[in-house]
Amino acid sequence: MLQSSAKIIPVFYDVEPSALGHIEKGVYGKAFSEYESKKRYTEKLEEWKQALQSISFIAGEKFNSDYEKMVLAVQKEVQRRRFLHVSKYPVGLSKLVEHFERYCIDKLVQDFETQFEMNEQGEGKSKIVGIFGMGGVGKTTLSKELFNRKRSDYSRSCFLFDVREASVKNDLHSLQMKLLRELFDERDPSFSSVEDGTSCLSNHFTGSGNPKFLIVLDDINHQEQLDALLVSDELNNSSNSLVIVTARDVGVLINAGITVGYHLKGMDTDDAKELFCWHAFSQPYPSSGYEKLVDLFVDVCGGLPLSLQVLDRHVHGEDQKFWELELNKVKKTLPQDIHKRLRISIEMLDNEEKQIFMDVACFFIGELTKDAIRVWEGSGWSGQHALVRLQNKCLVEEIKDYKFRGQFEDLFEDSREEILVLRMHDHLRDLGQEMADELSHPRRLWRSQHLQSLKSKGFENILTKANFRCLHSFSDASMGFTIKYFLEESDNIVETSTALLWLELNYWTHTLTSIPPWIPLQNLQYLQIRGGGLESLWQNDVQVPFQLKVLRIYHQWELKELSLGFLRFLEEITIHDCKNLKSVTGISDLRKLVELNIGECQNLRDLSFVRFSCLEKIRIYKCWNLISFGGMSYLKKLVELKIGLCKVEEVKTVAKVHP
Repeated sequence: MLQSSAKIIPVFYDVEPSALGHIEKGVYGKAFSEYESKKRYTEKLEEWKQALQSISFIAGEKFNSDYEKMVLAVQKEVQRRRFLHVSKYPVGLSKLVEHFERYCIDKLVQDFETQFEMNEQGEGKSKIVGIFGMGGVGKTTLSKELFNRKRSDYSRSCFLFDVREASVKNDLHSLQMKLLRELFDERDPSFSSVEDGTSCLSNHFTGSGNPKFLIVLDDINHQEQLDALLVSDELNNSSNSLVIVTARDVGVLINAGITVGYHLKGMDTDDAKELFCWHAFSQPYPSSGYEKLVDLFVDVCGGLPLSLQVLDRHVHGEDQKFWELELNKVKKTLPQDIHKRLRISIEMLDNEEKQIFMDVACFFIGELTKDAIRVWEGSGWSGQHALVRLQNKCLVEEIKDYKFRGQFEDLFEDSREEILVLRMHDHLRDLGQEMADELSHPRRLWRSQHLQSLKSKGFENILTKANFRCLHSFSDASMGFTIKYFLEESDNIVETSTALLWLELNYWTHTLTSIPPWIPLQNLQYLQIRGGGLESLWQNDVQVPFQLKVLRIYHQWELKELSLGFLRFLEEITIHDCKNLKSVTGISDLRKLVELNIGECQNLRDLSFVRFSCLEKIRIYKCWNLISFGGMSYLKKLVELKIGLCKVEEVKTVAKVHP
């Protein structure tokens, strides 16, 4: 029975539960001794012993001689323990539960079962575990499966659905009543307010002895809901219980002191494909001729169970032509069922968080996290804090990526640098872009058709007077732009003077020798120039972007001198393949510079640094004529120095850490 995962309700009739934990003694010990002496069932005896000992850890009812009372109690308990419907097609669910339990083992160090179940002495405290993830990812499904599997281990259990929705409807008191009914057999609990219900629950928890409760609080989004329903201090101090809390925002769990949280991210490709096929074809594999279409739909869903179930219902029983039409429609507009569920989390954001969410959706997927934060902070926003909030709500995530800076792979074996880039589920991206489309002020432009429609109006006019927040990813042979970001300084659309924050010039036309003066650089945070024939970056001092934090220059063969002394806020400089660059001045004035990368600048001869520099990383390679580094001894914060193929003393890798 244990191997079959059948649900067990132990009934201890004229026997103490503790007797099963010590079967070598008492009536069980005597019975086993008789079997062993008669050599009967020898191959089964050990299995029986293990099964009985396992039962001793499962909560059940104890009865003394009254058979009729026992039968009635068992009938009542079976009715009370009706199991929740989890899923018509529970694809991958057992694997997910196993992974959840293994994760909890690692987090709690000790064995999952002994941590979450009462030991023989009846000691221990309740354990509270959080499950968090974006809407529609399967948090409720996982918690229902855990509830069904675990509830026979506990004396009483209660699953509270849609706590957030009940809170919105001012109906938390009805959930408090359900807790009282199912945990304490209160037939008709009555109180006039949530505060009275909290007090009533507290009294019951503190006066209940030491029972084992299993409680699931589904879809929590505020601390006050936990305070009203869980009464965590009383519960944690008085019982050997398991409480599972699901939430879209991990910050709610952290603020409540829930230290064990399981991040649910969605289904892997194989399970997603199988689930989609079950709903679409009533079998675990595609019907003949639908294989490619199934792959395309699964890719669109991105492992989100909600999307898999909604979309396969749309195409169930339809022909391939309908599938193709539906696929094209889904790529443009999310079905309403998905849209509504996902939008819930976004509507709870404050205005700054919504703006940053839309920025990620439109512009910053795949970009370095640190670069995006610089841009947001250049807008006067608390970029780092807002991003953490979005991550907590599972709306945006950072993933580890590896990129080579320049040609380090040719020089240093360990040049592969781990970096963090921003990522977002495709459905959330689509929703964020849809929200951006709905705004009339400020506007974000990222689609090619947006930009093409503006090209005829003249970019000079667009950049100097416009009500656009952003232009992004425009690529044209004659212009060579990638312009990502504008900050509006005025609500007056006619008189708005935009301040560019992010500018990429990719393979700029050779007829221009510097950045045109009509591009506003006064608030620029990020500048990347790749290819072209620039002889200088700007034409005069008025044009200098004094707020610049990141400067990356690639393949500028006409550039001979580079003066950076005015860029006092620079944090990163990358210069690569500027063959005729002879001089880089002003680095000694850059007190905020953290990272310097220079490669394949064959005519560069010397560099100097400042006594109070913040430089932490220096990488220089294939600068054949570089002979000196002035002020190296002043770099007190330097943690990484890599030099290759320069005339200075050859060093493959030098790591220096100053106290």
